[in-house]
Amino acid sequence: MLNTNFNIQLTSIILLLALFGGCDSKPDSSTITLADKWISVSSPVCEIWFQNWGDYQRLFLVVDSDSMVVEPNPYHTEDVDKPYLKPSSYAIVEKIQLKGNLFWDEVPVWDDGIAYSCTWEIDRANPKILLPQIYYLDMIMIDGNLKLNIKSHEYPFVEKVFKKISAY
Repeated sequence: MLNTNFNIQLTSIILLLALFGGCDSKPDSSTITLADKWISVSSPVCEIWFQNWGDYQRLFLVVDSDSMVVEPNPYHTEDVDKPYLKPSSYAIVEKIQLKGNLFWDEVPVWDDGIAYSCTWEIDRANPKILLPQIYYLDMIMIDGNLKLNIKSHEYPFVEKVFKKISAY
């Protein structure tokens, strides 16, 4: 009985060692070491997220395209007893959201001053557009900031410098 319990425990330990010993925690040298989220240095505000899914990478872009101030109805009547019910004006920011896969021309290493190009195939968008859309990206890392140039064929779409955000 005692020998059987010892064999079961020994087998369990060997299986655990084989399971955890077979896992490699070192990152692959070919993976991209960009920060996940970046925000533009200048306005209008633009945010990008890089999403690494192992064998492919996605880019999510949010651009503040327009803003407007909504004023209350000019014919709104105020109740003397309830001034807190008077509507106030507020701002609405319209955003463009694009998400799709990145196809790199070469695997980036992200040293300062080295430019990389890729094709961005957009398969999700808000507001709705005709999909898929193809954009061409040129990126370069300069002093920890990412300079990004996005164009659709020959027409520029976004050209901005981004700084990384460590917590969000």
